[in-house]
Amino acid sequence: MTDVVKLLRMAHPMLRIALVFAAVHGAPAQADALYRAAQSAQAQYQWALRLEEGAGACPNPALAMQWYARAAAKGHAAAQNNLGALYSEQKKFKQALHWYQLAAKKGNSNAQFNLGLMFEVGRGVPKDQEKAQYWYTLAAAQGHWNAQYNLARLFDDDLPPLPSAP
Repeated sequence: MTDVVKLLRMAHPMLRIALVFAAVHGAPAQADALYRAAQSAQAQYQWALRLEEGAGACPNPALAMQWYARAAAKGHAAAQNNLGALYSEQKKFKQALHWYQLAAKKGNSNAQFNLGLMFEVGRGVPKDQEKAQYWYTLAAAQGHWNAQYNLARLFDDDLPPLPSAP
């Protein structure tokens, strides 16, 4: 096995991309720029999305969670929301609430909707229709149609709840 292959197997995934780029194109300066770009919160978020969806391989939610956490720690609101969603799926509602709140305060409509839902149904928090209405209103104002529907449903008992995702 060559030294390059050994290095690639040990390297951080984003460094692997940069090393391959440098080896193929003989361009270490561009490889360095690529590696630095890969450290951005947006790149880490995109990588987490691919891992969660299983693009090109089997879905890997555990690894996706690690990459969401990296991007979330850098303040990426969508990553914070998605990390909250993964915690919610694991019934770790305290952690979900934390990440949803961070993303919602940055104006992420999905996180605002998720907080509304948590407070409406009492998922990990005490039921609180006023807080549910508050978060739904913020998300609805940004065009989040599920939030708009749930907000309308809070005022009209005849509307059925939205069906859950399959």
